Amino acid sequence: MPYRLIAVDLDGTLIDAAHRPGPGSAEVIAACEALGARVVLATGRSFVSAAPYARALGLRPPLITLNGSVMADPEAGRFTVRATLTTEQLALALDLLNARGIAHVVYGPAGIYAVPGMPHLDLLGTYGEAPAVFCAPAELRDVPDPLKVLAFLHAGALDQELAAAAGARVATIRSGAAFFEFVPPGVSKGEALSELMARYGVTREEVLAIGDGENDLSMFAVAGMSVAMADAPAAVRARARELTGTCAEGGVAEALRRLVLR
Repeated sequence: MPYRLIAVDLDGTLIDAAHRPGPGSAEVIAACEALGARVVLATGRSFVSAAPYARALGLRPPLITLNGSVMADPEAGRFTVRATLTTEQLALALDLLNARGIAHVVYGPAGIYAVPGMPHLDLLGTYGEAPAVFCAPAELRDVPDPLKVLAFLHAGALDQELAAAAGARVATIRSGAAFFEFVPPGVSKGEALSELMARYGVTREEVLAIGDGENDLSMFAVAGMSVAMADAPAAVRARARELTGTCAEGGVAEALRRLVLR
């Protein structure tokens, strides 16, 4: 059965650490779309950051952004917020991070918010994110419609500590080597992908998902075919049905040639 819906992660999958697309990606994605498949970017980035890649690849909207919190469909003038953090969930995330001295920002539909002097904000600029809007610590707790709290935190023991402290009250996810996030319970790339499957009348067997991170596992769970990059963490590779090369090796193009273009 041909794949009608193909969800591709961005960082570490379609583009490398220098934000460059893997070799052959553009040509092979265009060939897949010419066959009738719809290729969708699914990323932890905001639409502002992800849109240039979608445009460069000629991809039709929507885009799954902010790990599934927002379905971005600019052609239709829709940016559908799928869920937001409650006041209590936002406060919990901020309290956990402040108590441990972990730098962080809050994402809202209108921008990124941070306390003045917060370190590592320049890192977001390298991802093409909009400059942060500065506000007082108390105002950070009142950001309208907060979508997620992003912590600048490398993988380690604190991942499990924060997840345990958050419990079921707010979901946590590692979205990159230096990024750990608090998101509304039930929000994930996989949930957003399931929404698109229903919208387009696509069955599980007609869905292919490619990724390299913990935040891609929810897509692997709903797609009939899942592909992990060769340099993905072992836990991610173990949950994928197939493996492909690294981004530098053109792993996305390799997987699409093998599974879609055959």
